[in-house]
Amino acid sequence: MRYAEEGNIDDLESRVVYNNLCCYCGACGGFCTEYIRYENELPKTEEKCFEIHGACFDFCPRTFLPVLEMEKELFGGVRSDKDLGYFTEIITARATDAAIAEKGQDGGVVSALLIYLMEKGEIDAACISRNSETEAWKPEPFVARSKEDILAGAGSNYEQCPTLIGVGNAISDGCESIAMVGLPCHVQAMRKIQLSNFFDVGGSKVKYVIGLFCTETFDRALLHAKLDELGVKIEDVKKFDIGEGKFKIYTDGGEITEKIAAMKSCMREGCKVCYDFAAELADISVGSIGAEAGWNSVIIRSETGKKLIEDAKAAGVIETKPLADEKVELVRKLASRKKTGNLKNIMDAAGAVRILNLAVDPTEMNILL
Repeated sequence: MRYAEEGNIDDLESRVVYNNLCCYCGACGGFCTEYIRYENELPKTEEKCFEIHGACFDFCPRTFLPVLEMEKELFGGVRSDKDLGYFTEIITARATDAAIAEKGQDGGVVSALLIYLMEKGEIDAACISRNSETEAWKPEPFVARSKEDILAGAGSNYEQCPTLIGVGNAISDGCESIAMVGLPCHVQAMRKIQLSNFFDVGGSKVKYVIGLFCTETFDRALLHAKLDELGVKIEDVKKFDIGEGKFKIYTDGGEITEKIAAMKSCMREGCKVCYDFAAELADISVGSIGAEAGWNSVIIRSETGKKLIEDAKAAGVIETKPLADEKVELVRKLASRKKTGNLKNIMDAAGAVRILNLAVDPTEMNILL
């Protein structure tokens, strides 16, 4: 990246952690195991680090994020769509293997693509999340090395997972070709790692970056309080889903729903300043919004993503069709809603912007320029 700032763990703590901006992506601790551990989903220093410029600060998506500069380097151009980012095509797709589709979320596209890449020998690891074996519905970073591993991590968990710890583990374990699946914040961190001019930690070994649509993730304690309010025990939950403006909870006793608006009270603080709904820096972005039941919406962004979809389709792993314009508008509408709401939070936190000697409120910039 031509645009970069320098800072260390003290700067990371003062600018990100203490301002409730941390998204718990795992980028700092995943690549600085000597100094950083996590406590209550926040990075803590094991001992004092005296580096003037640290990888922790460089990789964090909340220290600096020159989005348009990154798009140029990743895609060779910048977006023409302010809500969805840079892309070449938007389609809808689903896994052709019924067992994969049933195990995965919605159309099972992500699971199908990862299994295809692994069985073809294109990757030797897939960095995903899976639920803890000891705590119900607690997501953990996981390095999948087989079809069975990938299916074990299928489905959505709406809490945050430090996925980049899994990437760090895969690289340190000697994996040479990796696919990563993550939320927009994970994707941003991964791309910062790959584009860093200062630290080479093996980010080039991540060959495929698959992003997931995300409105927000939930604080674990607040989510559990909400479930208690709804009369649901976390141990009884079989699946979570979002659709039709509702948060859906499936148990053996049936389906319980809550309005999405009511779930905002469970949102992590760090999610309130995220502008990215559609994982705009990924090779492909996948979600359910806009797709019919049993299918996924897929935004193709990079040449790597385009070739992956084409090859998987040719191999009969997935089937695809164009996503109708009115359905694309549904995706764009949700992306715009997130940007509009969170941009206000970003501006409120930023205060007045100074350009040389000129200081102006960001919301009034258009009056002067």
